[in-house]
This record gives sequence, C-alpha cells and structure tokens, in this order.
Amino acid sequence: MKKAFKSVYIALGLALFTSACTTDSGSQNTTTSYEEKNYAVDADKVSQMSFTASHRTVELVESTDNQIHINYFENDKESYEINVSDNKELTMEAINNKNWKDYIGLDTEKTHRNVKIAVPSDIAGGIKIKTSKGDIIISEMDIAGSIDAATSDGKIEITNVVVDKILKLENKNDDIIISDVNTKGSVDASISNGNILVTNVAVDDTLKLKSKNGNITGTVKGSYDVFSISSKASKGKNNLPKNKGGGSKTLDVSSNNGDINLEFVD
Repeated sequence: MKKAFKSVYIALGLALFTSACTTDSGSQNTTTSYEEKNYAVDADKVSQMSFTASHRTVELVESTDNQIHINYFENDKESYEINVSDNKELTMEAINNKNWKDYIGLDTEKTHRNVKIAVPSDIAGGIKIKTSKGDIIISEMDIAGSIDAATSDGKIEITNVVVDKILKLENKNDDIIISDVNTKGSVDASISNGNILVTNVAVDDTLKLKSKNGNITGTVKGSYDVFSISSKASKGKNNLPKNKGGGSKTLDVSSNNGDINLEFVD
C-alpha cells in the first residue's frame, strides 16, 4: 500500500514539474524577444564613459560624426541603464531582472548579447569597459584619452588603435591580441590562463606584459637599445635579458608557467 502511494506521489511530482517547465518555456518565448535599440549623444556633453555588463561582447569603434552612438538589444527581462552625469560621465550598465524560471530552455541566439559603441577621437577622460563571458574588440580608433578594458572567458582583441594616454587590458581564460597599436603613454596587459600576442606595438613610455599559465610572444616596435628591460619567466623559456638598462623606454615582461619570446622591429 505504501509503495502504491509512493508511486502516486512520484507521478504527481513529475507531472507538476513537466507542467512548470512547459509553462516556463512558453513564458520564456515571450520574454526573450529582443528589440534592437540605438542611443546617441553629442560628444561635447561627455568627457569619459564606462560600460558594465556580463555575458556581453563589446565592440568599440570610432564614430564618423561628433556623436557617441550605442547599438544594443533589450527586452523586459534584460535592459540597460544609460546616464550622463553632471560631470560629463556617460555610464551604461546592464540590468538583469531574470529569475530561475527564465533560464529554462536553450538560448541559441547570441546577437542580442552584442553591444557596439562608436565614439569620436577627442574623448580625453577615458573609456572603461568591463564584461564577462564575452569578447572585447577595439579597432580602427584614435583616442585622446585612455582605454581600460577587462573581461573573462572571452578574448580581447585590439587592432589599429592609437591611444594618447594608457591602454590597460585584463583577461582570464582566453587571449589578449594587440596588433598595430601605438600609445604616447603606456600599455599594461595582464592575463591568467591565456596568451598575450603583440604585433608591431609601439609605446612612448612603458610596455608591461604579465601572464600566468600562458605565453607572451610577438613583436615590439623600436630598437633593442631604446628599452630598459626587466623580464622573468618562471617555468618557461625567455629570449629577453633579465635586466638591461640604458633605454629611454621601459619593457617589463613576466610570465608564470609560460614562455616569453619578443622581437624588436623598426
């Protein structure tokens, strides 16, 4: 008799669970309909900007006019709060109103997780991007200020970019790729569980590269003689001297459980 009641309870529980899943799946279909949106503001109203989100891929490019343009997607569960403060800081932060029921089912469409930001070159205060489980792609830009970009479980790729001040990059569990980048200030890139690849990177001040469980390879613009060098490779090969003085610029490279192989090119 007890076994019969136990079987009834199990069957009833499975029925309720299946019903809940079906209902949630149907409700998810309505809440995952994303709407494409565009935001624009005059660049003279903004001196610095920041973007904060998770599960987003962010693309940063140069604007073709004197406005900042942001292209993004949102629905009633996932949206963004965009503000320009009195001190001319533009902030964009993702707002997530999902509960556990909204995560039932597979989310195969990833277009809505892309955010594209176009900014003019004269933003002097700086641009800060922080995301996770998504890429940060910055290309074809000339920025008067600084760029500070951080992600995890997604790559950072910087191509054909000029930065007047500082380019700071942080990543975990993927790679940092820096190609044809020129900064009048410094480049500071650090990574954990990934590689740093630099190609034709030029600095007027300091190039600092740090890796844990990954290699540091590529080419640095400038002759060997113009750099003071500090390098250390723990549990890895290193083609740079540990210490070298006499240069007007600084090259600071360290790896833990990874190789260092950097060449100097004109």
